[in-house]
Formats: sequence, C-alpha cells, structure tokens
Amino acid sequence: MFRSAIRSVVAISLGALMTTLAAAQDYPDKPVRFVLPFPPGGSADAVTRELAERLQAKGNGTFLIENKPGAGGNLATGYVVKSPNDGYTILVGVTGAMVINPELYPNLGYRPETDLTGISMLAQAPVAIVASRESGLTSIKELVQRAKAKPGELSYATNGVGTSHHLAGELFKQKAGIFMLNIPYTGTPGALQDIAGGRVQVGFLDLTASLPLINSGRIVALATTGSKRPSALPNVPTVAEAGYPDYEAMTWISLVAPKGMKREQIDKLNGMINAVLAEESFKKSTAAKGMEAVGSTPDALQSFVTTEAEKWRGVIRGAGIRIN
Repeated sequence: MFRSAIRSVVAISLGALMTTLAAAQDYPDKPVRFVLPFPPGGSADAVTRELAERLQAKGNGTFLIENKPGAGGNLATGYVVKSPNDGYTILVGVTGAMVINPELYPNLGYRPETDLTGISMLAQAPVAIVASRESGLTSIKELVQRAKAKPGELSYATNGVGTSHHLAGELFKQKAGIFMLNIPYTGTPGALQDIAGGRVQVGFLDLTASLPLINSGRIVALATTGSKRPSALPNVPTVAEAGYPDYEAMTWISLVAPKGMKREQIDKLNGMINAVLAEESFKKSTAAKGMEAVGSTPDALQSFVTTEAEKWRGVIRGAGIRIN
C-alpha cells in the first residue's frame, strides 16, 4: 500500500514535470507584448523594436510593442505588475521607473524590486555632461573650479525633476563637493536648445539626443558618466577619468516580468534575447543609437536592480529631492 502510494506520487510528479517542460518548449505560442513606458521614437523604443523584429525573424514567436507612456514610467510599470504572470506581458524596465520612482513616489502600491522578476538587461548608456560654447567650459576640471569659485552661479539643465539625468547631476555634485542649481525641462529637446543657444551653461542629458549637437560643434561634451567611454564618443573622457574614480551613473533598459512567471519561460526568453544581443550587427545598430547592447542572466539583473535601488535611494535622500 505504502509503495503503491509512493508510485502514485512519483507518477503525478513526473506527469507535472512533463507538462511543465512541454509548456516551456511551446512558449511562446501566442504574441508576447513588450510594454514600453515611453512614446514611440526614443532610443529605448528603437532598441526594443529592433529586438522584437529580430526575435520574430528568427522564428522565436510573435513579439509586439505596446507604448504606454505617462507618470514618469509609473503607468506602464504598475500595469505590468498587475498583469498575469503567464509570460506574455513583459515590461521594458528603465532606470527611472525601476529604481528611482519607488523612492520619489512612496504611494505607488508596488515595488519593482520585489513585484517584478528579471529576464535580461538589454542596453545601457551613460549620461552626457555638456556645456554651451558661451560658457567657455571645456573640461570637468574647469566646471568644478568655476562652481567652487562662484557657488550657486552655475546651473545645469536636465529633462525633469527626479529623472536619471537629474540624479546623475546630483550624484556628481555630492562627489565633487559643489553646488549647482538644477533647471528641469519637460524633455531633452528644450534643454538642448537652450544650451546650444547659450541660455544655460551646463546640462546632464541624454547621450543619443546630444550627439548631433556635439558632433556639429554647437555644444561641448565635457564627459560621460559611465565606467568606460561609449563608442559614440571615444575621445571624450569619463567622469572617473576626469578625477572622480568612484563616480558612475548609467541609464539602462531591461526586460522584466510580473512576479511568478515560470522559470522555464524566463530562461527560454533569456536565451532568445541574449542570442540577439550577441549579434555584431545588433551591437553596431544599438551603438549608433547611443547605447551599448548588454545582456545578463535573470539573477544578475535582479541583483543589479537591488543595488541600483539602494544607490539612488541614498542620492535622493542626500539631495532632499521631493515630487509634489
């Protein structure tokens, strides 16, 4: 009787395992939606669309882009958190919505660190620190010297309060021991126009959007904020190279899913994605957009998100940033 019961349990367990494996092999057998917290047209949108097209071209399934902008990324993030965890609604997780907003908006009702599960990193990019021609600034050293000589007279443009670009600026202020006033714009284009026009001296801005003005000589690139120089600006030093070796501030995009998505599905999707990210043509295409294609394991992404959340939480609290 006891042996019979054991055989029954084993049979049931094997049956469940076979069903799980079969489900993973069939996945995805219907369209997978990549929910993006931005409108069409930006670098994150372009990278994700190309990824979806290549996955589909390889016969990995049908992949669709759903743009759901609003509330600084909170709309799309909250939507995916509450979606079924069946592997067919995936969030394009970005720096602001994943690791900055939970500290700025304490009443979100969710925490990306615990309510979403990592699939893979997709791409990363540094922030560009740029200056107007009229400012006369040509290096980070000169920027710091001027800020210390005339505290409060320097201002820097960003694409809004509490954005990853704003926090990159605040982190730099903390590391360099200087004060500059943030001028938040409603987006990057207006900030770039005012820097190019000499109305604002400095900006911590999107690299992709800044490149045309840098390359045309209308604005000056002082540094980038990553640990290494981006391929798009190989002759511009990093902040670390300019004298602040413990400084790094990256923007990034990733793919994450509602908590509880089956590990077999996660691993299969991760393998598909990283195969595309490893293609030289995809790397070159992503670099042309001002980003670097970077993959990861699901666990490495989950750990990275936790570390980033802790880092930016400290910057936000140290700077006393609040969203009204």
